[in-house]
Parts: sequence; structure tokens; C-alpha cells
Amino acid sequence: MTNLTILEPYIGTEMTNQLGTLDPIAVSAGFLVLSFVVALLVLTFLKLLTKQIAKRTKTELDDKLLESAQTPIFRVIIIGGLYISIVNLGIDSSVLDVILKLILTIAYLTVILFVVNLINVVFKFGLNKLADKTDNTLDDEILPILHKTINVVVWIFGLIMILGAWGVDVTPFLAGLGIAGLAVSFALQPTLSNIFSGISLIIDKVFKVGDKIQLDSGEVGIVHEISLRSTRIRTFDNEIIIIPNDNLAKAKMKNYTQPDLKVRVVVPFGVEYGNDPEKVIKLIEGSISKNIKGIMSDPAVSVVFTEMADSSLNFSARFWVEHYDNAYGKKLEATDLIHKELNKAKIGIPFPTQTIHLKK
Repeated sequence: MTNLTILEPYIGTEMTNQLGTLDPIAVSAGFLVLSFVVALLVLTFLKLLTKQIAKRTKTELDDKLLESAQTPIFRVIIIGGLYISIVNLGIDSSVLDVILKLILTIAYLTVILFVVNLINVVFKFGLNKLADKTDNTLDDEILPILHKTINVVVWIFGLIMILGAWGVDVTPFLAGLGIAGLAVSFALQPTLSNIFSGISLIIDKVFKVGDKIQLDSGEVGIVHEISLRSTRIRTFDNEIIIIPNDNLAKAKMKNYTQPDLKVRVVVPFGVEYGNDPEKVIKLIEGSISKNIKGIMSDPAVSVVFTEMADSSLNFSARFWVEHYDNAYGKKLEATDLIHKELNKAKIGIPFPTQTIHLKK
């Protein structure tokens, strides 16, 4: 008499009773053959589906995901048929229990390997290709670590499920994982803070490699590299400043490349009292516009009378350049030009003064 109660919810009691009157070995063999045929049909369908999707899409990710699913699904169907076949044979319960646990272990391993393979495909053909298109190196460092971490987590929970199938109490394992995770999170808190800060810098598009920035501490430089824990800034003296991402995320900074690459150049200067401010403004505006090449005509050059100081009338010459790389050179050029034009027009430039307070 065959034992087919496991199939009653699917094929009904009457059909189960009819099968139960047949030879158990023949019924088990029939289930194995049937599972193999179903597995082949499903495998053929998945292959055809993969070909159709491959023709209609430009990305490899969906094709590779379907390809990676074909063999595991084929195996799971056959394992299911084997499970039903073994149950039907009416083997001694103690032996049957061990055999069924072995089959269940194989099924779990098949599913674990399937999930790990899916994760590998997603990273290889999805996330890694996206990372290759970005200018920063942060995602190139994070993705391998994230990839390995997810695989380890899948294997840990998979092994816990296998132990549970063999009747092992997994509660201590889960509690141990929780305590270990808490301890690791405390130990890695500074590192994780820097990692997440680096991710937030990239997501918020605060800067990217090649941008010119000025820190709140005054240093100016080019973003040289954004790594997992820190950002490297190369100064104009060819020195590297290494700043933890957590500190950088909290810092106030100026990005010269945003919203675009053009920047305003400001050159302050002063003349002696007694000079006509309008004359000074017209002289310097015209001279800069005419003699300094490579500056923008819109916005136009402007000179502003800013202050009547203790010993000078102070002005500010302002003009724009297309790229911030040219700003410093044009500022030096404008400073030299203003000095020459003032001397040529016999407009005095006051000497700097300093008041000394004597102690009584």
C-alpha cells in the first residue's frame, strides 16, 4: 500500500486512493519520470523566454538572470519528485526521516546557490557596470564589500535553515548573531560613519573627482580621490590633504564648479583722497575690458567705489572668466594692469598705514 497522503490537497482523496492500490515502486518511478518531464518542459520554456527577452532588450542583466534561474528550477522540480517518490515507498520511519532530511538539505543548498548566483549576476551585469560609468571610486570600493557581505548573510541564514531541518535548535544561533552584530556595529561605528558619509556626499552631488573646492578651514584644492573612508584633496602646492568623509560631510565648503565653471574675479585697490571716483571707475573699467584677453563680456567688467577708508578711497574691480582655472592668473594680470594705469594717469596710491598704541 502506497503512502500518498502528501498529494491529497493537490489531486484529491479519490485519486490518491486509486494510486495507493498500485505497486509503490512503480508509482515512485512514475513520479520521478513525471518530475523529469515537467522539469524539461519548464527548462525549455525558460530558454525560449530568455531568447525572446534577449531580442527585445539591450541590457544583459535580464537575460543573465533568466539563464541563472534555468538549472536551479530544473533541479528543484526533480528534487520535489524525488521527495514524493521516497515518501511513497513506505520505508521505515526512522530511515525515511534521515533520507527526507538529506533531500531537504539538497533542496536548501540548491536554493542557496541559486540566490547567491542571482546576487552575483546583479552585481556583475548591473551594479558594477553602473559603477564603471561614474567618475568617483567610492562605488568601486563599496560594491565588492557589499557583494561579499550579502553572500555571507545568505549563506548564514541558509545554513540556519538546514540546521533547523535536522531538528537543531537555531534560537541560540540567532541570538548569537544578534549579539555579534551589535558588537561589530559598535566597533565599526567610526568606519561605517565615514562610509555612509561618503555615500551621502556622492548621492547629494556635493562634489566629484576633479572639482575645485575650498574647505571651511581655508584650504583650496582639487578633489583627487573619493575612497571608502576618506577624500583626498590635492592643493595647488601639489600636497594631498586627507579628510575623513564624516568630517567632510559636516564641513562647510565652497565648490567652484557649481552651478557651472565660470567664476567672478575681484581685485580690490585704493587711491589717494582728492581723486575723482568717477574718473577712476571709467579708467579701470575701460583698461581691463580693452587689455585683458579671455574674460567674459557678459557680465561686463565693473568697478565699484566701496569705501572711504582712513587713508584711501577703496574700489573693487570685478569681472568674470569662463573657467575657474583661469581666475588666479587673470587676477594677477588685472592687479598689475591697475597699478600701471593708476601710475600712468598720475593717480596716487596711498601707502598702507598702521596705528601704534603706546602703553602708558
